[in-house]
Amino acid sequence: MRLAELGVPARSASSLVDSATVTRVKESFGQYDAATEAGSTTPRQSTWNAGAVKPSTHPDTLRNLQRLKREFPVVEDHQTILARLGSQFVYSGTGRVPKFEDCGFALVRFSGAIENAFGLTREVFFFYSPHNDLQIRTFRAAKNALVGLQREVTPDMMFLWSPDVRLREKLDDWSSGNFLAIPLVLSDDGDPIAFIKLLRDYVFSRDLFYETTPVQGDRFFGRRRLLQTLRDDIGNQRVAGLFGLRKAGKTSVLSELAQSLAGPETIFILRDLESLPSPPDDPVPILLQDLTDDLLSGLRQRRLGTQDLSRLAANPGIPEFKRAFQATLRKLAESDITVVLMLDEIEYLTPSDRIDVSEGDMTSVAQLLGALRSLVQENGNFTFLLSGLTSAIIESGRLYGRPNPLFSWAKANFLAPFERHEADDLARSVGQKMGITIDDGALDALFEATGGHAFLYRHLASAVVNELPVDTFHREIKKPLVLRITNTWRRQVAGNMREMLDHVKRYYPDESYLLEILMDEPESFALVAEDVPLALGHLISLGLIQEVDNSYELTPVLQLL
Repeated sequence: MRLAELGVPARSASSLVDSATVTRVKESFGQYDAATEAGSTTPRQSTWNAGAVKPSTHPDTLRNLQRLKREFPVVEDHQTILARLGSQFVYSGTGRVPKFEDCGFALVRFSGAIENAFGLTREVFFFYSPHNDLQIRTFRAAKNALVGLQREVTPDMMFLWSPDVRLREKLDDWSSGNFLAIPLVLSDDGDPIAFIKLLRDYVFSRDLFYETTPVQGDRFFGRRRLLQTLRDDIGNQRVAGLFGLRKAGKTSVLSELAQSLAGPETIFILRDLESLPSPPDDPVPILLQDLTDDLLSGLRQRRLGTQDLSRLAANPGIPEFKRAFQATLRKLAESDITVVLMLDEIEYLTPSDRIDVSEGDMTSVAQLLGALRSLVQENGNFTFLLSGLTSAIIESGRLYGRPNPLFSWAKANFLAPFERHEADDLARSVGQKMGITIDDGALDALFEATGGHAFLYRHLASAVVNELPVDTFHREIKKPLVLRITNTWRRQVAGNMREMLDHVKRYYPDESYLLEILMDEPESFALVAEDVPLALGHLISLGLIQEVDNSYELTPVLQLL
Protein backbone atom coordinates (compact mmCIF):
# COMPACT_ATOMS: atom_id res chain seq x y z
CA MET A 1 0.00 0.00 0.00
CA ARG A 2 1.26 3.47 -0.85
CA LEU A 3 1.44 6.44 1.51
CA ALA A 4 -1.14 8.19 -0.65
CA GLU A 5 -3.66 5.58 0.51
CA LEU A 6 -2.93 6.65 4.08
CA GLY A 7 -3.76 10.23 3.29
CA VAL A 8 -0.06 11.10 3.42
CA PRO A 9 1.86 12.46 0.41
CA ALA A 10 4.07 9.86 -1.29
CA ARG A 11 7.28 10.98 0.37
CA SER A 12 9.05 10.41 3.65
CA ALA A 13 6.93 11.46 6.61
CA SER A 14 10.01 13.17 8.00
CA SER A 15 9.94 15.51 5.03
CA LEU A 16 6.55 16.76 6.24
CA VAL A 17 8.27 18.34 9.24
CA ASP A 18 9.45 21.83 8.34
CA SER A 19 12.65 23.34 9.71
CA ALA A 20 10.77 25.39 12.32
CA THR A 21 9.14 22.26 13.70
CA VAL A 22 12.49 20.46 13.82
CA THR A 23 13.89 23.40 15.78
CA ARG A 24 10.99 23.21 18.25
CA VAL A 25 11.57 19.48 18.64
CA LYS A 26 15.25 20.03 19.41
CA GLU A 27 14.40 22.85 21.81
CA SER A 28 12.01 20.51 23.57
CA PHE A 29 14.83 17.98 23.92
CA GLY A 30 16.91 20.65 25.59
CA GLN A 31 13.97 21.59 27.84
CA TYR A 32 13.61 17.96 28.78
CA ASP A 33 17.28 17.64 29.75
CA ALA A 34 17.06 20.75 31.92
CA ALA A 35 13.70 19.77 33.36
CA THR A 36 14.99 16.37 34.39
CA GLU A 37 17.32 18.02 36.85
CA ALA A 38 14.36 19.94 38.28
CA GLY A 39 12.34 16.75 38.84
CA SER A 40 10.40 16.49 35.59
CA THR A 41 10.51 13.06 33.90
CA THR A 42 8.99 13.51 30.45
CA PRO A 43 9.09 15.94 27.53
CA ARG A 44 5.77 17.20 26.22
CA GLN A 45 3.83 14.49 24.42
CA SER A 46 2.75 16.99 21.76
CA THR A 47 6.41 17.25 20.71
CA TRP A 48 6.26 13.78 19.20
CA ASN A 49 3.09 14.42 17.14
CA ALA A 50 4.81 16.70 14.65
CA GLY A 51 4.49 15.28 11.16
CA ALA A 52 1.73 12.90 12.28
CA VAL A 53 0.76 10.00 10.00
CA LYS A 54 -2.91 9.69 9.19
CA PRO A 55 -4.68 6.38 9.96
CA SER A 56 -5.04 3.94 7.11
CA THR A 57 -8.38 3.76 5.33
CA HIS A 58 -7.51 0.86 3.04
CA PRO A 59 -10.01 -1.98 3.65
CA ASP A 60 -7.41 -4.77 3.38
CA THR A 61 -5.18 -3.12 5.95
CA LEU A 62 -8.09 -2.48 8.33
CA ARG A 63 -9.36 -6.06 7.97
CA ASN A 64 -5.94 -7.60 8.59
CA LEU A 65 -5.32 -5.28 11.53
CA GLN A 66 -8.61 -6.33 13.15
CA ARG A 67 -7.62 -9.95 12.70
CA LEU A 68 -4.27 -9.26 14.35
CA LYS A 69 -6.04 -7.59 17.29
CA ARG A 70 -8.31 -10.61 17.78
CA GLU A 71 -5.32 -12.91 17.95
CA PHE A 72 -3.19 -10.47 20.00
CA PRO A 73 -5.38 -8.09 22.06
CA VAL A 74 -2.25 -6.20 23.16
CA VAL A 75 -2.12 -4.75 19.63
CA GLU A 76 -5.07 -2.53 20.57
CA ASP A 77 -3.03 -0.96 23.37
CA HIS A 78 -0.04 -0.51 21.09
CA GLN A 79 -2.18 1.15 18.44
CA THR A 80 -3.57 3.60 21.00
CA ILE A 81 -0.10 4.51 22.27
CA LEU A 82 1.26 4.95 18.75
CA ALA A 83 -1.70 7.13 17.70
CA ARG A 84 -1.03 9.46 20.64
CA LEU A 85 2.50 9.80 19.25
CA GLY A 86 1.32 10.66 15.72
CA SER A 87 2.23 7.17 14.46
CA GLN A 88 0.12 4.44 12.85
CA PHE A 89 -0.01 0.80 11.82
CA VAL A 90 0.08 0.89 8.00
CA TYR A 91 0.24 -2.83 7.15
CA SER A 92 -0.59 -6.10 8.88
CA GLY A 93 -0.05 -9.81 8.22
CA THR A 94 -1.10 -12.88 10.20
CA GLY A 95 -0.48 -16.51 9.41
CA ARG A 96 2.19 -15.48 6.91
CA VAL A 97 5.27 -16.67 8.78
CA PRO A 98 6.31 -20.09 7.38
CA LYS A 99 6.06 -22.81 10.09
CA PHE A 100 4.96 -20.14 12.59
CA GLU A 101 1.38 -19.49 11.47
CA ASP A 102 0.31 -18.62 15.02
CA CYS A 103 2.49 -15.49 14.91
CA GLY A 104 1.61 -12.16 13.37
CA PHE A 105 3.29 -8.95 12.31
CA ALA A 106 2.56 -5.36 11.36
CA LEU A 107 4.38 -2.36 9.99
CA VAL A 108 4.40 1.02 11.70
CA ARG A 109 5.11 4.43 10.24
CA PHE A 110 6.30 6.82 12.93
CA SER A 111 5.63 10.53 13.06
CA GLY A 112 8.09 12.85 11.41
CA ALA A 113 9.32 14.02 14.81
CA ILE A 114 10.15 10.49 15.94
CA GLU A 115 11.79 9.67 12.61
CA ASN A 116 13.97 12.76 12.85
CA ALA A 117 14.92 12.07 16.46
CA PHE A 118 15.90 8.44 15.93
CA GLY A 119 17.13 8.40 12.35
CA LEU A 120 14.25 6.38 10.91
CA THR A 121 13.23 6.81 7.28
CA ARG A 122 11.09 3.73 6.59
CA GLU A 123 8.32 1.64 8.08
CA VAL A 124 9.32 -0.44 11.12
CA PHE A 125 8.53 -4.12 11.70
CA PHE A 126 6.45 -5.22 14.73
CA PHE A 127 6.30 -8.99 15.42
CA TYR A 128 3.87 -10.77 17.74
CA SER A 129 4.37 -14.26 19.17
CA PRO A 130 1.95 -16.12 21.49
CA HIS A 131 4.68 -18.29 23.05
CA ASN A 132 5.32 -18.09 26.79
CA ASP A 133 8.81 -19.47 26.19
CA LEU A 134 10.11 -17.61 23.17
CA GLN A 135 12.63 -19.68 21.22
CA ILE A 136 15.45 -18.41 19.06
CA ARG A 137 13.96 -20.23 16.08
CA THR A 138 10.91 -17.92 16.37
CA PHE A 139 13.24 -14.94 16.54
CA ARG A 140 14.96 -16.14 13.37
CA ALA A 141 11.57 -16.67 11.71
CA ALA A 142 10.71 -13.06 12.54
CA LYS A 143 13.92 -11.84 10.90
CA ASN A 144 13.20 -13.98 7.83
CA ALA A 145 9.67 -12.57 7.64
CA LEU A 146 11.16 -9.06 7.73
CA VAL A 147 13.62 -9.84 4.95
CA GLY A 148 10.89 -11.50 2.86
CA LEU A 149 8.56 -8.50 2.82
CA GLN A 150 8.15 -6.89 -0.57
CA ARG A 151 8.29 -3.41 0.94
CA GLU A 152 10.89 -0.81 1.86
CA VAL A 153 11.17 -1.60 5.56
CA THR A 154 13.84 -0.60 8.11
CA PRO A 155 16.22 -3.54 7.60
CA ASP A 156 18.14 -3.58 10.89
CA MET A 157 15.44 -3.14 13.54
CA MET A 158 12.25 -4.75 14.77
CA PHE A 159 9.96 -4.65 17.79
CA LEU A 160 8.91 -8.01 19.22
CA TRP A 161 6.11 -8.84 21.66
CA SER A 162 5.65 -12.14 23.51
CA PRO A 163 4.14 -13.09 26.90
CA ASP A 164 7.53 -14.55 27.82
CA VAL A 165 8.64 -12.93 31.12
CA ARG A 166 12.26 -13.23 29.93
CA LEU A 167 11.57 -11.44 26.64
CA ARG A 168 13.92 -8.52 27.30
CA GLU A 169 16.74 -10.78 28.48
CA LYS A 170 16.46 -13.06 25.44
CA LEU A 171 16.28 -10.30 22.84
CA ASP A 172 19.22 -8.50 24.40
CA ASP A 173 21.19 -11.72 23.98
CA TRP A 174 20.01 -12.50 20.46
CA SER A 175 20.44 -9.00 19.03
CA SER A 176 23.69 -8.13 17.34
CA GLY A 177 25.47 -4.92 16.54
CA ASN A 178 23.95 -5.01 13.06
CA PHE A 179 20.40 -5.97 14.03
CA LEU A 180 18.38 -4.48 16.89
CA ALA A 181 15.43 -6.34 18.41
CA ILE A 182 13.45 -4.17 20.86
CA PRO A 183 11.19 -5.93 23.38
CA LEU A 184 7.68 -4.45 23.49
CA VAL A 185 7.63 -4.29 27.27
CA LEU A 186 5.62 -1.22 28.33
CA SER A 187 4.02 0.02 31.52
CA ASP A 188 0.34 -0.78 32.12
CA ASP A 189 -0.70 2.86 32.38
CA GLY A 190 -0.43 3.37 28.61
CA ASP A 191 1.95 6.32 28.94
CA PRO A 192 3.13 7.03 25.37
CA ILE A 193 6.38 8.56 26.61
CA ALA A 194 7.30 5.13 28.01
CA PHE A 195 7.44 3.94 24.40
CA ILE A 196 9.71 6.85 23.45
CA LYS A 197 12.01 6.02 26.35
CA LEU A 198 12.09 2.38 25.26
CA LEU A 199 13.05 3.41 21.74
CA ARG A 200 15.67 5.81 23.08
CA ASP A 201 17.24 3.28 25.45
CA TYR A 202 17.81 0.78 22.64
CA VAL A 203 18.62 3.07 19.70
CA PHE A 204 21.04 5.19 21.72
CA SER A 205 22.82 2.16 23.16
CA ARG A 206 24.02 1.07 19.71
CA ASP A 207 27.45 1.80 18.30
CA LEU A 208 27.05 1.47 14.56
CA PHE A 209 30.41 3.02 13.77
CA TYR A 210 32.38 0.09 15.14
CA GLU A 211 32.73 -2.58 12.47
CA THR A 212 35.03 -5.60 12.47
CA THR A 213 33.62 -7.46 9.46
CA PRO A 214 33.05 -6.45 5.81
CA VAL A 215 30.04 -4.21 5.30
CA GLN A 216 27.54 -4.04 2.46
CA GLY A 217 24.09 -2.72 1.64
CA ASP A 218 22.90 0.07 3.96
CA ARG A 219 26.13 -0.19 5.96
CA PHE A 220 28.36 0.51 2.94
CA PHE A 221 29.36 4.10 2.21
CA GLY A 222 31.26 5.90 -0.52
CA ARG A 223 33.40 4.27 -3.22
CA ARG A 224 30.68 4.83 -5.83
CA ARG A 225 33.09 5.74 -8.60
CA LEU A 226 35.30 2.75 -7.82
CA LEU A 227 32.31 0.41 -7.73
CA GLN A 228 31.16 1.62 -11.12
CA THR A 229 34.66 1.11 -12.52
CA LEU A 230 34.70 -2.48 -11.25
CA ARG A 231 31.21 -3.11 -12.61
CA ASP A 232 32.41 -1.89 -16.01
CA ASP A 233 35.47 -4.15 -15.75
CA ILE A 234 33.27 -7.17 -15.08
CA GLY A 235 30.82 -6.22 -17.81
CA ASN A 236 33.65 -5.82 -20.31
CA GLN A 237 35.48 -8.94 -19.10
CA ARG A 238 38.54 -7.02 -17.97
CA VAL A 239 40.59 -8.63 -15.23
CA ALA A 240 41.15 -6.09 -12.46
CA GLY A 241 43.06 -5.81 -9.22
CA LEU A 242 41.98 -3.88 -6.13
CA PHE A 243 44.82 -2.91 -3.80
CA GLY A 244 44.96 -0.98 -0.54
CA LEU A 245 46.19 -0.89 3.05
CA ARG A 246 44.97 -3.36 5.63
CA LYS A 247 41.54 -2.44 7.00
CA ALA A 248 41.00 -0.02 4.12
CA GLY A 249 37.76 -1.75 3.11
CA LYS A 250 38.81 -3.95 0.17
CA THR A 251 36.68 -6.95 1.17
CA SER A 252 33.73 -4.64 1.78
CA VAL A 253 34.06 -3.30 -1.76
CA LEU A 254 34.10 -6.85 -3.16
CA SER A 255 31.08 -7.84 -1.06
CA GLU A 256 29.14 -4.75 -2.11
CA LEU A 257 30.11 -5.34 -5.74
CA ALA A 258 28.83 -8.92 -5.60
CA GLN A 259 25.59 -7.83 -3.93
CA SER A 260 24.97 -5.04 -6.42
CA LEU A 261 25.41 -7.42 -9.37
CA ALA A 262 23.75 -10.43 -7.77
CA GLY A 263 21.21 -12.27 -9.87
CA PRO A 264 20.35 -15.67 -11.29
CA GLU A 265 22.58 -15.01 -14.30
CA THR A 266 25.80 -14.46 -12.30
CA ILE A 267 27.70 -16.80 -9.98
CA PHE A 268 30.05 -14.90 -7.66
CA ILE A 269 32.80 -16.74 -5.80
CA LEU A 270 34.73 -14.77 -3.16
CA ARG A 271 37.74 -16.72 -1.88
CA ASP A 272 39.93 -15.45 0.96
CA LEU A 273 43.51 -16.70 0.48
CA GLU A 274 44.68 -15.92 4.01
CA SER A 275 43.98 -19.48 5.20
CA LEU A 276 46.18 -21.04 2.49
CA PRO A 277 49.77 -22.11 3.07
CA SER A 278 52.15 -19.47 1.75
CA PRO A 279 55.19 -20.00 -0.47
CA PRO A 280 57.61 -21.73 -0.20
CA ASP A 281 54.81 -24.17 0.71
CA ASP A 282 52.67 -24.72 -2.39
CA PRO A 283 49.20 -23.16 -1.91
CA VAL A 284 47.81 -24.18 -5.31
CA PRO A 285 46.57 -27.76 -4.61
CA ILE A 286 44.39 -26.59 -1.68
CA LEU A 287 43.21 -23.55 -3.65
CA LEU A 288 42.15 -25.70 -6.61
CA GLN A 289 40.15 -27.98 -4.33
CA ASP A 290 38.51 -24.99 -2.62
CA LEU A 291 37.59 -23.40 -5.95
CA THR A 292 36.13 -26.68 -7.17
CA ASP A 293 33.99 -26.98 -4.03
CA ASP A 294 32.84 -23.35 -4.30
CA LEU A 295 31.91 -23.77 -7.96
CA LEU A 296 29.99 -26.96 -7.25
CA SER A 297 28.11 -25.22 -4.44
CA GLY A 298 27.17 -22.31 -6.70
CA LEU A 299 25.95 -24.66 -9.43
CA ARG A 300 23.90 -26.80 -7.06
CA GLN A 301 22.21 -23.77 -5.54
CA ARG A 302 20.92 -22.94 -9.02
CA ARG A 303 20.22 -26.59 -9.89
CA LEU A 304 22.70 -26.52 -12.74
CA GLY A 305 24.77 -29.38 -14.11
CA THR A 306 27.87 -30.34 -12.12
CA GLN A 307 29.05 -33.40 -14.06
CA ASP A 308 32.37 -32.04 -15.34
CA LEU A 309 33.54 -30.66 -12.02
CA SER A 310 32.17 -33.61 -10.05
CA ARG A 311 34.32 -35.98 -12.07
CA LEU A 312 37.52 -34.28 -10.94
CA ALA A 313 39.67 -36.48 -8.75
CA ALA A 314 40.72 -35.30 -5.32
CA ASN A 315 43.60 -32.80 -5.50
CA PRO A 316 43.31 -32.12 -9.25
CA GLY A 317 46.20 -30.62 -11.16
CA ILE A 318 45.97 -27.29 -12.96
CA PRO A 319 45.38 -28.81 -16.45
CA GLU A 320 42.59 -31.08 -15.15
CA PHE A 321 40.94 -28.21 -13.28
CA LYS A 322 41.10 -25.97 -16.33
CA ARG A 323 39.51 -28.58 -18.62
CA ALA A 324 36.65 -29.25 -16.21
CA PHE A 325 36.07 -25.53 -15.63
CA GLN A 326 36.21 -24.90 -19.38
CA ALA A 327 33.54 -27.51 -20.05
CA THR A 328 31.37 -26.09 -17.28
CA LEU A 329 31.66 -22.53 -18.60
CA ARG A 330 30.62 -23.60 -22.11
CA LYS A 331 27.49 -25.26 -20.76
CA LEU A 332 26.69 -22.23 -18.60
CA ALA A 333 27.08 -19.99 -21.65
CA GLU A 334 24.09 -21.76 -23.21
CA SER A 335 22.00 -20.34 -20.34
CA ASP A 336 23.72 -16.91 -20.39
CA ILE A 337 25.24 -17.48 -16.95
CA THR A 338 28.51 -15.77 -16.02
CA VAL A 339 31.04 -16.78 -13.36
CA VAL A 340 33.00 -14.08 -11.52
CA LEU A 341 35.88 -15.22 -9.31
CA MET A 342 37.26 -12.90 -6.62
CA LEU A 343 40.56 -13.81 -4.96
CA ASP A 344 41.06 -11.75 -1.80
CA GLU A 345 44.26 -11.29 0.26
CA ILE A 346 46.31 -12.04 -2.86
CA GLU A 347 49.57 -11.07 -1.12
CA TYR A 348 49.61 -14.51 0.48
CA LEU A 349 50.63 -15.84 -2.95
CA THR A 350 53.54 -13.37 -3.17
CA PRO A 351 55.17 -13.05 0.29
CA SER A 352 58.38 -11.27 -0.68
CA ASP A 353 59.84 -11.75 2.81
CA ARG A 354 59.82 -15.54 2.34
CA ILE A 355 60.61 -16.10 -1.30
CA ASP A 356 61.92 -14.31 -4.37
CA VAL A 357 58.66 -13.43 -6.11
CA SER A 358 60.40 -12.77 -9.43
CA GLU A 359 62.63 -15.85 -9.70
CA GLY A 360 61.68 -18.13 -6.78
CA ASP A 361 60.75 -21.79 -7.23
CA MET A 362 56.94 -21.64 -7.12
CA THR A 363 55.90 -21.98 -10.74
CA SER A 364 52.47 -23.37 -9.85
CA VAL A 365 51.23 -19.87 -8.88
CA ALA A 366 52.20 -18.43 -12.27
CA GLN A 367 50.71 -21.51 -13.98
CA LEU A 368 47.37 -21.08 -12.19
CA LEU A 369 47.15 -17.38 -13.08
CA GLY A 370 48.02 -18.28 -16.66
CA ALA A 371 45.21 -20.86 -16.71
CA LEU A 372 42.72 -18.30 -15.37
CA ARG A 373 43.84 -15.78 -17.99
CA SER A 374 43.38 -18.39 -20.70
CA LEU A 375 39.86 -19.17 -19.45
CA VAL A 376 38.96 -15.48 -19.66
CA GLN A 377 40.26 -15.23 -23.21
CA GLU A 378 38.49 -18.39 -24.36
CA ASN A 379 35.10 -17.81 -22.66
CA GLY A 380 32.85 -14.79 -22.82
CA ASN A 381 31.17 -15.67 -19.50
CA PHE A 382 34.12 -15.68 -17.10
CA THR A 383 36.39 -13.10 -15.48
CA PHE A 384 38.22 -12.69 -12.19
CA LEU A 385 39.35 -10.00 -9.78
CA LEU A 386 42.32 -9.89 -7.44
CA SER A 387 42.38 -8.00 -4.17
CA GLY A 388 45.01 -7.39 -1.52
CA LEU A 389 47.75 -5.17 -0.24
CA THR A 390 50.38 -5.62 -2.95
CA SER A 391 50.03 -4.95 -6.65
CA ALA A 392 53.24 -6.83 -7.48
CA ILE A 393 51.23 -9.78 -8.73
CA ILE A 394 50.15 -7.80 -11.80
CA GLU A 395 52.98 -5.24 -12.04
CA SER A 396 56.04 -7.49 -11.94
CA GLY A 397 57.34 -8.56 -15.34
CA ARG A 398 58.36 -11.97 -14.01
CA LEU A 399 56.59 -14.20 -11.50
CA TYR A 400 58.37 -17.20 -9.94
CA GLY A 401 60.81 -17.69 -12.79
CA ARG A 402 58.25 -17.26 -15.59
CA PRO A 403 56.86 -14.33 -17.54
CA ASN A 404 54.01 -12.94 -15.45
CA PRO A 405 50.75 -13.79 -17.33
CA LEU A 406 49.03 -10.75 -15.80
CA PHE A 407 51.76 -8.19 -16.50
CA SER A 408 50.48 -5.31 -18.69
CA TRP A 409 47.19 -7.23 -19.00
CA ALA A 410 45.34 -6.91 -15.72
CA LYS A 411 44.29 -3.46 -14.53
CA ALA A 412 45.25 -2.07 -11.09
CA ASN A 413 42.85 -0.05 -8.94
CA PHE A 414 43.92 1.40 -5.61
CA LEU A 415 41.61 1.90 -2.66
CA ALA A 416 42.43 5.34 -1.32
CA PRO A 417 41.02 6.80 1.91
CA PHE A 418 37.56 8.31 1.87
CA GLU A 419 37.16 11.64 0.17
CA ARG A 420 35.85 14.32 2.49
CA HIS A 421 32.27 14.19 1.23
CA GLU A 422 32.24 10.38 1.58
CA ALA A 423 33.47 10.57 5.18
CA ASP A 424 30.88 13.24 6.01
CA ASP A 425 28.13 11.12 4.51
CA LEU A 426 29.20 8.10 6.56
CA ALA A 427 29.34 10.10 9.80
CA ARG A 428 26.00 11.83 9.34
CA SER A 429 24.12 8.76 8.08
CA VAL A 430 25.41 6.37 10.74
CA GLY A 431 25.09 8.99 13.45
CA GLN A 432 21.48 9.65 12.49
CA LYS A 433 20.59 6.00 13.06
CA MET A 434 21.78 6.41 16.65
CA GLY A 435 19.95 9.70 17.18
CA ILE A 436 23.18 11.72 16.92
CA THR A 437 23.80 14.99 15.10
CA ILE A 438 27.37 15.95 14.20
CA ASP A 439 28.35 19.57 13.65
CA ASP A 440 30.72 20.76 10.91
CA GLY A 441 33.59 21.33 13.32
CA ALA A 442 33.39 17.74 14.55
CA LEU A 443 33.41 16.48 10.97
CA ASP A 444 36.56 18.56 10.34
CA ALA A 445 38.26 17.05 13.38
CA LEU A 446 37.29 13.45 12.52
CA PHE A 447 38.67 13.76 9.01
CA GLU A 448 41.85 15.60 9.99
CA ALA A 449 42.72 13.02 12.64
CA THR A 450 42.25 9.98 10.40
CA GLY A 451 42.89 11.20 6.86
CA GLY A 452 39.66 9.45 5.85
CA HIS A 453 41.09 5.94 6.31
CA ALA A 454 37.93 3.80 6.63
CA PHE A 455 38.92 1.74 9.66
CA LEU A 456 40.49 4.65 11.53
CA TYR A 457 37.57 6.96 10.80
CA ARG A 458 35.02 4.49 12.11
CA HIS A 459 37.22 3.63 15.09
CA LEU A 460 37.60 7.26 16.18
CA ALA A 461 33.90 8.00 15.64
CA SER A 462 33.10 4.95 17.78
CA ALA A 463 35.36 6.20 20.57
CA VAL A 464 33.59 9.57 20.50
CA VAL A 465 30.11 8.00 20.55
CA ASN A 466 31.01 5.98 23.63
CA GLU A 467 31.50 9.27 25.48
CA LEU A 468 27.97 10.49 24.76
CA PRO A 469 25.19 10.09 27.35
CA VAL A 470 22.33 7.71 26.57
CA ASP A 471 19.84 9.04 29.13
CA THR A 472 18.95 12.12 27.11
CA PHE A 473 16.78 12.86 24.09
CA HIS A 474 19.30 15.04 22.29
CA ARG A 475 22.82 13.88 21.47
CA GLU A 476 25.28 15.97 19.49
CA ILE A 477 28.95 15.56 18.65
CA LYS A 478 30.93 18.81 18.61
CA LYS A 479 34.55 19.52 17.78
CA PRO A 480 35.82 19.92 21.38
CA LEU A 481 34.66 16.40 22.22
CA VAL A 482 36.45 14.92 19.18
CA LEU A 483 39.65 16.78 20.03
CA ARG A 484 39.47 15.64 23.65
CA ILE A 485 39.10 11.98 22.67
CA THR A 486 41.70 12.01 19.87
CA ASN A 487 44.86 11.84 21.98
CA THR A 488 43.63 8.83 23.97
CA TRP A 489 42.38 7.21 20.77
CA ARG A 490 45.78 7.55 19.10
CA ARG A 491 47.32 5.39 21.81
CA GLN A 492 44.57 2.83 21.32
CA VAL A 493 45.21 2.41 17.59
CA ALA A 494 49.00 2.55 17.75
CA GLY A 495 49.19 -1.24 17.44
CA ASN A 496 46.93 -1.24 14.39
CA MET A 497 49.05 1.43 12.77
CA ARG A 498 52.26 -0.47 13.47
CA GLU A 499 50.74 -3.56 11.85
CA MET A 500 49.77 -1.55 8.76
CA LEU A 501 53.29 -0.17 8.42
CA ASP A 502 54.83 -3.62 8.92
CA HIS A 503 52.74 -4.91 6.01
CA VAL A 504 53.93 -2.05 3.83
CA LYS A 505 57.53 -2.93 4.69
CA ARG A 506 56.91 -6.60 3.92
CA TYR A 507 55.19 -6.21 0.57
CA TYR A 508 56.41 -2.82 -0.66
CA PRO A 509 60.16 -2.65 0.07
CA ASP A 510 60.86 0.26 -2.30
CA GLU A 511 57.90 2.19 -0.93
CA SER A 512 59.02 1.50 2.63
CA TYR A 513 62.46 2.88 1.83
CA LEU A 514 60.89 6.05 0.43
CA LEU A 515 58.85 6.47 3.60
CA GLU A 516 61.98 6.29 5.71
CA ILE A 517 63.60 8.97 3.55
CA LEU A 518 60.54 11.21 3.93
CA MET A 519 60.55 10.74 7.70
CA ASP A 520 64.30 11.18 8.26
CA GLU A 521 65.47 13.40 5.38
CA PRO A 522 62.42 15.13 3.87
CA GLU A 523 64.60 17.57 1.94
CA SER A 524 66.06 14.62 -0.07
CA PHE A 525 62.78 12.89 -0.75
CA ALA A 526 61.83 14.46 -4.10
CA LEU A 527 65.22 13.69 -5.62
CA VAL A 528 65.18 10.06 -4.49
CA ALA A 529 61.55 9.57 -5.52
CA GLU A 530 62.34 10.58 -9.10
CA ASP A 531 64.24 7.32 -9.53
CA VAL A 532 61.29 5.13 -8.41
CA PRO A 533 58.15 6.76 -9.88
CA LEU A 534 56.09 3.56 -9.55
CA ALA A 535 56.81 3.36 -5.82
CA LEU A 536 55.94 7.06 -5.43
CA GLY A 537 52.65 6.48 -7.22
CA HIS A 538 51.86 3.57 -4.90
CA LEU A 539 52.42 5.67 -1.78
CA ILE A 540 50.11 8.38 -3.08
CA SER A 541 47.44 5.90 -4.23
CA LEU A 542 47.52 4.08 -0.89
CA GLY A 543 47.00 7.33 0.98
CA LEU A 544 50.34 7.25 2.81
CA ILE A 545 51.83 10.46 1.45
CA GLN A 546 50.35 13.55 -0.17
CA GLU A 547 51.64 16.32 -2.37
CA VAL A 548 51.33 19.78 -0.84
CA ASP A 549 52.70 22.93 -2.53
CA ASN A 550 55.10 20.98 -4.79
CA SER A 551 56.48 18.96 -1.89
CA TYR A 552 55.49 15.74 -0.16
CA GLU A 553 54.41 15.02 3.38
CA LEU A 554 53.03 12.14 5.39
CA THR A 555 49.26 11.79 5.52
CA PRO A 556 47.50 11.62 8.94
CA VAL A 557 47.57 7.82 8.68
CA LEU A 558 51.35 7.77 9.20
CA GLN A 559 51.45 10.85 11.39
CA LEU A 560 49.67 8.72 13.99
CA LEU A 561 52.96 6.86 14.43
